Amino acid sequence: MSRLLSKNIIIYGGTNALKSLVPLLMLPILTAYLSLEDFGTLSLVETTILFIVPFILLNINAAINVEYFKLEHRELKVYVTNALLISLISFSLFLIIFYLFNELLSNILNINKDLVVLMVIFSFLRVTGTVVLGLYQAKQEAKQFAIFTLFQTLIDFTLSYLFVVLFKFGYMGRLEGTYISFFIFSIVGIYILYKMDYLGKVSFTYTKDIVSFGIPLIPHAISGTVIAMSDRYFVSYYIGNNEVGIYTIAYQLSALMLLVGVSVNQAWTPVLFKLLKEKDIVKIYKYTFYLFILFIISAIGIYFLKDTLFYIFVDEKFYSAKEYFGYLLLGFFFQSLYFLVTNILFFEKRTKLLAAMTFFGAIVNLILNYFFIIEFGTIGVAYATAMTWGLYFLLVLLVNIKIMYNIT
Repeated sequence: MSRLLSKNIIIYGGTNALKSLVPLLMLPILTAYLSLEDFGTLSLVETTILFIVPFILLNINAAINVEYFKLEHRELKVYVTNALLISLISFSLFLIIFYLFNELLSNILNINKDLVVLMVIFSFLRVTGTVVLGLYQAKQEAKQFAIFTLFQTLIDFTLSYLFVVLFKFGYMGRLEGTYISFFIFSIVGIYILYKMDYLGKVSFTYTKDIVSFGIPLIPHAISGTVIAMSDRYFVSYYIGNNEVGIYTIAYQLSALMLLVGVSVNQAWTPVLFKLLKEKDIVKIYKYTFYLFILFIISAIGIYFLKDTLFYIFVDEKFYSAKEYFGYLLLGFFFQSLYFLVTNILFFEKRTKLLAAMTFFGAIVNLILNYFFIIEFGTIGVAYATAMTWGLYFLLVLLVNIKIMYNIT
């Protein structure tokens, strides 16, 4: 099992590294072709999409991944179909709401009203691919996961480059490149689900279970997004979109730590679920310790590469972002540690408890953002991010220690 875990970490890590090359390779292009304000606007649009996604996805991917280990294939087929229908209904409702109130939302979000409805559509285009990748992860089919991800990444980069550099569409070119690729792979994803025999007749058999699992995770997902993204709204409101662009550069480069955390989590989750099913607590503790050491080494290595990363990927007019890099990196380190322990709550279906803890973390983050940005300026939200993820990780860790004690 340890060999399979190591192999999958390498595959997921390599895949996510190549996937992360798109925003990294786009950085010198975007910073050269976009103004500071346009770059900040692009960041706000992408941030808002991440707020919308949980309401449309409804965490059906997480529900499907858990049930993969509990249901027979015939039952799981019905479950997947049911879950996708629920997501489609949610998308339809949000599309109507955003269409009716698009001018009001445009004023609130400080985003062009033509983009308001598009953001809902962009959010929905993430659903099918997320479900397909989740199933590949649960089945431990890391190679298929890599192929699907890398082809989408290639199309994303190619189209974004064409639209931004050759056609000079500005930040809209980046959005169009990204979400045309999501559209293509939504179609591909439906075909893959059909070939894997996970699409069947329309059924709402598991609706109650899907909703009871997913709905409590909406505040969890939104609260998690608040912790991860609200800093940019504070910077936009108190400092301006120019500073949002600079801050976002530091965020994207320090997110290399998140790349490590996500890659490890993708390989670790199915192994953890199998060990939890077998109640092999000793191996869970053993692997968790090794992964903890891996995260420490990764964070130290990324920190010492700071100057090199800025030199390679960032235009000089954004170099002031270095000031925020270390604190954001620390925040991503704590977030990676959080990944190691939170999946136990998913397996035990303690989603209401997880939602409550994440909501608490979001409130703490908003309070810290408010007071710190007034006291320290932009770097205050970087302080707030690091402190929030550190406190949140410790809270989830303490709860999971209690749960693991009860399992034994």
